[in-house]
Amino acid sequence: MLMKNHTILIVDDVSKRRLQLKSMLLSREDLVLEAETAEAAWEQMERNPATLIITETELPTRSGLYLLQKVKQRYPETEVILTTHNASSFNLLQALRHGAFDFIVRPIDTSEILFNVVDRAFAQIDLRLQNQVLLTELEHRNQELLQSLTMMTALSEAIETINSAIEVGDLLGRLLDTALDTLHAKRGLLALVHANSGSHFGIKVSRGISADFAQKHTEKLPEGLLFDIAQSGSPLVVSDQLPTYMTDRITIDEQPLVAEPGLLSVPLYLRDRSIGVMILFGHADNTPFTDQNLQFLVQLTHHAAIALEKSGIIHQLKRQVKNDKG
Repeated sequence: MLMKNHTILIVDDVSKRRLQLKSMLLSREDLVLEAETAEAAWEQMERNPATLIITETELPTRSGLYLLQKVKQRYPETEVILTTHNASSFNLLQALRHGAFDFIVRPIDTSEILFNVVDRAFAQIDLRLQNQVLLTELEHRNQELLQSLTMMTALSEAIETINSAIEVGDLLGRLLDTALDTLHAKRGLLALVHANSGSHFGIKVSRGISADFAQKHTEKLPEGLLFDIAQSGSPLVVSDQLPTYMTDRITIDEQPLVAEPGLLSVPLYLRDRSIGVMILFGHADNTPFTDQNLQFLVQLTHHAAIALEKSGIIHQLKRQVKNDKG
């Protein structure tokens, strides 16, 4: 199926021939432009590049072959059809060698011959564009697949690192460090629900955040952006700049820890109960966070919860053995 609304540039110094071609082409849905010389055609291409050029070979000062060569150097996707009264083998060979799509011998009495060549040229142009779109999509999908494989490998290594921790504090530290290193985040914190309150979150582990801020809020996050994110209890990804409804909630204390671009946040659950939240700020490479990054964090915290439960069981067994010996 041909694409609509191509741009055709007719180049001919004889106005009668130029107008004849234009009158034929105006019956189509394409934009038709005109130029009398190769120089004027080049200026027209600079202003509004045409999809197809139909040019007379014999033009004043510069020939149609010269225009063909110059166009193909600068606009290789533009097709060029040459018209001439002299279809010698030498001219034909020269034109094809320099990238002409086809030759039409004058006089062009009917539109049938003209439309046949023009339609074939457009079919080739459209096919090339469609192939380019498909190639771009394929490259994009390959990049996504490569990123997914990279995330899967990173997740496997991260799980192994977390599972090797025995103490809860060490496990939480490894969890945050792994998330920051893998996703190249600038800053991050892990806040847990306070033991005596189901709504207060206190910072337990942090990286890239001032010690004063972390110590000040070990028991309770301030009313502001961090508190809102912790209370939401839902995974969150902000790819680039924070939206206004978030920036409006940033307190003076929180301003130094907010790093752009982007934000990632995932809740931490243990036995279907929310026990905390992990928040990461700012991609170190200044590239946007993605849904794949968020999915990585969700999977990471899920396995961290399993490791936390295992750590709790081990701790209980140790206490039981100690009590039995007592």
